[in-house]
Amino acid sequence: MLPLRVVVERMCPHCAVYGSWGRTGTAVGLFLQALTGMGLLYELGRYAGPDEDTRSEDDLRAAAAVLHRVASWAPADTGELDDDDDEGEDWRTLREAQDERVVVFDQWRAAAGSLHRAHRLLAPFAWLRPWAEGPMRDKAAYLALLQQQAAQLVSRDALVAAAHVAGMPDPVLPSEDPALTPLGSPEKVAGQLRSLWRRWSGQVSGSWEHPRWHRYLAHNLVEEMGARRKGRDGVLDRARELVAAWTATATAQVPADCKAAPGDAQALIVSLREPRRDGRDTSFLDDLSQWELGVLAIWGGEVDWESLEVTLQAPGPVAAHLASGGSALSCQPLHEAGVKPVVGPELLVEPGVFDDAPISDRRPVAAGHLRALRALAADADQLYLVVSLANGPQVLSLAALEHRVAAGDQVVIIAAAADLPEQVLPGDSAPIEEPGSPESGSVWPDRVEDPTHPDFGRSLGAQEGELVVARLSRRFSGPSGSRAALRSLVLARAVPDLRELEGTHDQYGTRRGAFPHQVWHGLLAMEQLRLKPFMPDDASLGSRSGSGLPLGVLARVQLYTTDGSGRFEGRAHSPGCAHQRGDNGLTRDYDLVTVEEMLNNEQFDPCSKCGGYATRRLTAPQLAYYRAAYQGHSLGRSLRRAAANPAAAGDTARLAADAKKWLHHAPADEWFTSEHQVYRWHRFLRALRQQAQKLE
Repeated sequence: MLPLRVVVERMCPHCAVYGSWGRTGTAVGLFLQALTGMGLLYELGRYAGPDEDTRSEDDLRAAAAVLHRVASWAPADTGELDDDDDEGEDWRTLREAQDERVVVFDQWRAAAGSLHRAHRLLAPFAWLRPWAEGPMRDKAAYLALLQQQAAQLVSRDALVAAAHVAGMPDPVLPSEDPALTPLGSPEKVAGQLRSLWRRWSGQVSGSWEHPRWHRYLAHNLVEEMGARRKGRDGVLDRARELVAAWTATATAQVPADCKAAPGDAQALIVSLREPRRDGRDTSFLDDLSQWELGVLAIWGGEVDWESLEVTLQAPGPVAAHLASGGSALSCQPLHEAGVKPVVGPELLVEPGVFDDAPISDRRPVAAGHLRALRALAADADQLYLVVSLANGPQVLSLAALEHRVAAGDQVVIIAAAADLPEQVLPGDSAPIEEPGSPESGSVWPDRVEDPTHPDFGRSLGAQEGELVVARLSRRFSGPSGSRAALRSLVLARAVPDLRELEGTHDQYGTRRGAFPHQVWHGLLAMEQLRLKPFMPDDASLGSRSGSGLPLGVLARVQLYTTDGSGRFEGRAHSPGCAHQRGDNGLTRDYDLVTVEEMLNNEQFDPCSKCGGYATRRLTAPQLAYYRAAYQGHSLGRSLRRAAANPAAAGDTARLAADAKKWLHHAPADEWFTSEHQVYRWHRFLRALRQQAQKLE
């Protein structure tokens, strides 16, 4: 038996890095995706030991000596240092040491991110852990070395002083000091002093530099004076005194050697967050401040890089600041953390769960399978066609699928959107040369107002939605992105309530959609239906009088709005309205009403720009009936006007001839849901016939 690494290395080198040895979405495909390319084999080779970029101990000691000489190296707060004198040479040496510190911390963060990503890639494959144990141990040892190097370049007393600053109450500000009169009235002076305090305390509490390094902020108080010179020196001197007093207050409580007394040190468990975006160059440490990084480097002890938990032995002021919630580090006392339950190894990626077995042989998906899918697959957030005993066949997003499985539902995955064959997709191969195509400069078709035009209402139809999705996707993602969006559109159409496709939010609040954003335009038309043909035929209604046609298949057409019944202050908007300032997608906060409900809704108060709602795109029978109903309504209005005033009607003979042609318009079987609706349609045709006969 050959080691796995040997087997991989004997495969095609090009495929080992870039190729796909298994079909996407299968257990084998997920395993090889996790292993090859920029996956586990790549991560095990990164930050596994010292290399040419690793700093030597002599260089680190020299840089640390420079950085810790705070008293003599504090930058002057007046003028700029001359690079030709001794102070200028000292300044250049200091900047080189500071740059060295940034490089070491960057290496530490990148190595930590690499180790955590390797843990994530190993988690679904418990049987791989013994094979990867040696390389993972080397990575952890090198990461500990980088943390030790980073800790040498940060001053403990600076971090403790910064923690004191974070806990300092707002000082009494001398807003009526005569020296500050050039700044304006006492109220204005008070506002500028508060701004100076907030800026100073905010920068000091988030920095790994000593508070003395921030005395230059005193100059911010004179920035409001512009070019005025009168009183400027007095204001600056007073600002320096204030900043110096704040600094003295913060540093007076810091012990000389800054070593925590035995009773002062506190043990904390710090939980780190996953990186904001996934990638080989990202780390969970990227969003932390300098102060937080320094605290982890100096006082961070035992670290679980898989679950991102760090044990800290921090001085009292540092622990108090962490526990106060003022830091991005989430922590709790060690004695309150409890004992984590021991979880046995779990085979999370295995054949027969995803699409690598016949449907009849598939097994229900478990929560561990979905965790592995989300961790390993780049396109995990998509739509899935599933079947369950409780709910039958359904289309679910990954978030909804996770919720169902967690609730105990036995769900079998039939196919993901990415697995749909090309044959079920709408035609998207030939370039679109019509007026609404990107080649002509616009994605959206022109709106047709004439009911007799063959394209009337086309912008509301599902077929036009397919074209809009294809155009938008081609423009932003190319042909492959267009096909991916159309696959999602095919599945999303089967969802009975589009609000179920809301998507989820990650721990940072970023919204994760179940499909490309362009798909929403294939599901919804940001346009309103013209409902006049279906309103009562009542002369007392005046201009609101309709033709009294039955709604037929249009009755259950869905409309999505922010307020379907006038419950809230302000007008109702569609998801695509500019007033929403959103991404045009639906959420649970929207109302779902039908055309039948909207027709009788007197409380609906629509926005004048968007019409108040978005229409779920019409199927072919719905669109055909909508066109026929509006054409009949328009023809009836023309016949009535001609009968009332023949002289102003123009060519009445042509109008009568057009009416006779249209009167043979037999209803399609899909238009109506009852015999009574068919009867009302024929009664409407008879009324038109009688009106046309009057013009002959």
